[in-house]
Amino acid sequence: MRIPGQRRSQEPDDVGNRAGVFAEAVRDGNMDLAWSMLSRETRGMRMGVWATRNNVNMQDAYRAGYDQSHSMRASMLEDFRKTVLGLWPLEDLTDLGVAPTRYIDDEYAFVFLPFGVTQDNDRVHERRMMSGLVIPMRLEDGEWQVDMPGWRFLHSEESPG
Repeated sequence: MRIPGQRRSQEPDDVGNRAGVFAEAVRDGNMDLAWSMLSRETRGMRMGVWATRNNVNMQDAYRAGYDQSHSMRASMLEDFRKTVLGLWPLEDLTDLGVAPTRYIDDEYAFVFLPFGVTQDNDRVHERRMMSGLVIPMRLEDGEWQVDMPGWRFLHSEESPG
């Protein structure tokens, strides 16, 4: 699969490293960190999907999304983690590398995190076909966030519906 965009550098950058932190947070179960790294649109869609599938009032879902002490937050974040791990098997989230970021423009970029990089986990040295994660990123308020609007259609196997 060809990843859209142009490289601005031959080296990984902070955008790629941030995507790597997101993948590690999901792997390690640090879902508060992973959630905080989502774009506003992605967060909003996940709150809506979770609320709809679990018959939760959208105001309660919104509060759970932004209040770490909310009683429903753990359930919402666990559903989010199951959704992500339905796409990214946990065993694949170890030994991730970071390839140079590909920029669509100054607001959108794609990061490729190849699987099985065991020697120098900071960068990919060879150009070859590799399997891995492609993570769309979006610049919001001066910070790169994970932007996966397609997740609106995803739900975990255990979710009703």
